Amino acid sequence: MFFVRVLPKQSVTAKVLADAADRALEHRADFASPQVTEAGEGETLDEREASRTFDVVGRQPEAALRRLTPDEAAAAVIAYEPVWAIGTGRTATPDQAQEVHAFIRREIARSHGDAVAGAIRILYGGSVKPDNAAALLAQADVDGALVGGACLEADSFLKIVRAGA
Repeated sequence: MFFVRVLPKQSVTAKVLADAADRALEHRADFASPQVTEAGEGETLDEREASRTFDVVGRQPEAALRRLTPDEAAAAVIAYEPVWAIGTGRTATPDQAQEVHAFIRREIARSHGDAVAGAIRILYGGSVKPDNAAALLAQADVDGALVGGACLEADSFLKIVRAGA
């Protein structure tokens, strides 16, 4: 799953992100909300295993951001979630997440410039849990987490929030 959400200049709260995750998982590509600019799929397990991750993901940032002004694009939050991680309990390794996030940021820099690429927030979603959150969030290009099912248990979610603090 890959989607872009343009948020006001307020801080991004865990509730905003959890609500976005719920809508993404519930509606998949049916985003009627005016806050969601564009949606598209991340790579499937077959695409990852065939080394096609960058072919699939590479098309998505430009498509998602092309209708936005530079200021809107800089304020956007992009969430990358590999399809193979949705609801499976599988997650990318921290190195895999970093590799794809760095690629997304380079694609944004190429199409929208370094300032937008540096300002945009790129979140990782894909079975983020208390035991992997700190390692994922420590990656240079992972700006946050899009937490799905793990946010339904308060203790679990609190551990993830603390891992990112």
